[in-house]
Amino acid sequence: MNFLKRGLLSITRRKGKSLILLAVLFILGNVIAGAISISQATANVEDSIKERLGTGATIELDYEALDNMEESELMNLEIPNLGEELINQIGELPYVKYYDYNTTTFLASEEIESYNPMMEEEGDVVMEGMGPQFQLKGVNYAPLLDIEEGKSELVDGRVFTDEEIKNGTPVAIISKKLADLNNIQVGDTFSLSNEIYEYSESGEEEIIDSRDVPLEVIGIFEPKTVNNDAENQEEFDYMDMDFQNTIYVANQLVSQEMEFAVGDMPEYEDYYVPSFVLNEPKDAEAFEEEVSPLLPELFIVRHATDSYDSIASPIESMSNLSKYVLIASVITTILIIGLVVLLFLRDRKRELGIYLSLGESRLRVVGQIITEVLIISIIGMTLSLFTGNLLAQTVSDSLIDNDNDQREEEMYYYTEMQTDLTTEDVIDAYEVSLTGDFILLFYAVGIITILLSTVIPLIYIIRLNPKKIMM
Repeated sequence: MNFLKRGLLSITRRKGKSLILLAVLFILGNVIAGAISISQATANVEDSIKERLGTGATIELDYEALDNMEESELMNLEIPNLGEELINQIGELPYVKYYDYNTTTFLASEEIESYNPMMEEEGDVVMEGMGPQFQLKGVNYAPLLDIEEGKSELVDGRVFTDEEIKNGTPVAIISKKLADLNNIQVGDTFSLSNEIYEYSESGEEEIIDSRDVPLEVIGIFEPKTVNNDAENQEEFDYMDMDFQNTIYVANQLVSQEMEFAVGDMPEYEDYYVPSFVLNEPKDAEAFEEEVSPLLPELFIVRHATDSYDSIASPIESMSNLSKYVLIASVITTILIIGLVVLLFLRDRKRELGIYLSLGESRLRVVGQIITEVLIISIIGMTLSLFTGNLLAQTVSDSLIDNDNDQREEEMYYYTEMQTDLTTEDVIDAYEVSLTGDFILLFYAVGIITILLSTVIPLIYIIRLNPKKIMM
């Protein structure tokens, strides 16, 4: 009789033992299915969130290294500047899609009013911010990196031309709220004031020199800021005010105003903050490896995706837990199924001895046992496929709720290349689902585990001596 047919008959004739093995496989299959399901869901979240964070990178000081330095070292420390030549050299690397570098200054104005959502009016009392309220943000990338990357949206007018950037033409792109507040339209001109202060011994400030900075509005943008959460209204207002009062101009124009402000100071240099957008997320590691040797001491590469770890603690916890559970469940399955099958085979020792005495090869006897185990295993795995997925969803919800209870406050995280993301965004992106990849992976892991669990029984069959059995 064909050993496959014998295997099928053996399963139906030994219903009790087959059901016991099926029950064990079903329980262990639920654990494996749940662990794989959670692991895949967390991996999908990481891919999704990192895609939203973007492929941006920048170069900044290693503040952690600075914190670890002795006070005497800090006193004698001279931090070099990132020059345009180095930034352009990095920007020409094949991993970079496009790049920009910015220098900023703050200017005041008596002609236009700054946007301040935190302004409170009570009768004749008006509380306003002090000092220059407008951030002049210089750019070198004419299409405007913030608009290209979706950080802001151009709602009217146009972006810069290469010639305007090169010549430092006094043209600007302002926010919609700032334009609406001051009734400014594309084509209008307004002035900012570059003021130089001197402080007396009493601490009072006095303007010793100033000049007007006229700017023609060529475009109006609307920043995409954080979600307005009532519980974080004050933080939202601060960030929104900063965005709305940002005025984009050419780097060359900012440099001119900074030179006026510092006068003949010989050690003055333009300070640039570079921003690089990579072609693909997978280029991040290669980009960092190639750029790091070019950087001055204490400068490091930061990626937009670096913030993922700080906002994904609930998901990371589940990911680590699912990996440990998967490893433990696979090892447990191998041991338990191996021992159960071995015990069943000991009861069938005479049957196996008869097969071998009649000339059946050990290979075909092994094939029969593997067939029996695999058939029962596939049935048990199929049943646990759906229940394990439901179990994963229930466990995930419980773990996430528990993590939320432990977090005392909600934090907003912001990256230069992308809008804000919060822990809630990560949790919302988490979804346990029954996908084709999950099913294939589950059956692959399950079948390999079952085959490994038959190693112990196979050794028992190989060592069987039919003569001793039949005596």
